Amino acid sequence: MSVLSPRKEDPYENLEPGYEGVGEFFDRFADSSDLPFYIRFAERCGSPILDLAAGTGRVTFALAQEGHEVVALEQSESMLSIARRRRQTSPQVVSDKITLAKGSMLNFSLDRKFPLVIIPTSFGHALTREDQLSTLRCVHEHLSDEGLFIIDIFPGEMQYEHATFEDDSVHLEDGCTVTRNGEIRSDPGKKLMRMDLQYTVRDSEGKIIKQVEVVSGAALIFNNDVDHIVQESGFEVVEEFGDFESGPYTSESGRRIIVLRKGD
Repeated sequence: MSVLSPRKEDPYENLEPGYEGVGEFFDRFADSSDLPFYIRFAERCGSPILDLAAGTGRVTFALAQEGHEVVALEQSESMLSIARRRRQTSPQVVSDKITLAKGSMLNFSLDRKFPLVIIPTSFGHALTREDQLSTLRCVHEHLSDEGLFIIDIFPGEMQYEHATFEDDSVHLEDGCTVTRNGEIRSDPGKKLMRMDLQYTVRDSEGKIIKQVEVVSGAALIFNNDVDHIVQESGFEVVEEFGDFESGPYTSESGRRIIVLRKGD
């Protein structure tokens, strides 16, 4: 009689954004070189602005500080809790400009239109083609007729199949430090990326006082896929950039930043 071996768990199953419990640390490791880019388009398009998958409000608060009205939609309670705390401690002239809403970019309904909709860095959390199309169709419904939609994509062609990393330590206000390290694995066939992340908090003497491990997933979105879903969801390209200094997009660019509008 043969004995069946236990089924090996697929590391790419049940991947979700891994933010719960690490919202307080997330922005410490974020690259905010995109902020002047979004502020420039906010000045061009006007308010209100819809910030999808807004996280702790990294971009939202920067826009509000420039006087723009922003609706920030975020699904993660860990991230939203930090955004709420930031709003409570912000000057009223800033906090009054911000509306925080809990919800998924995959399927949302807000009773208003926006002249500018943005998804900074997070579109990859729409893991399937169906999720990606659903997101873009929701944006289409909420974008004003003359509005612009900015989507920031990490092209699948440029992603590592396997890599490890460790970020520099970041100092916290209480004298502790936090480090982040992780492992990235990608499966081009499944069009999925898995990130295993660990956040380690140390006291002023270097003793570990807290460790949090999270698993996060993202789609590998290849350029042909991007072109197809953009067209299928009723958008047309206005501009494309390969960086936030408005450099041209090429096949060697690590980012594909696309400015879209509703098609004819």
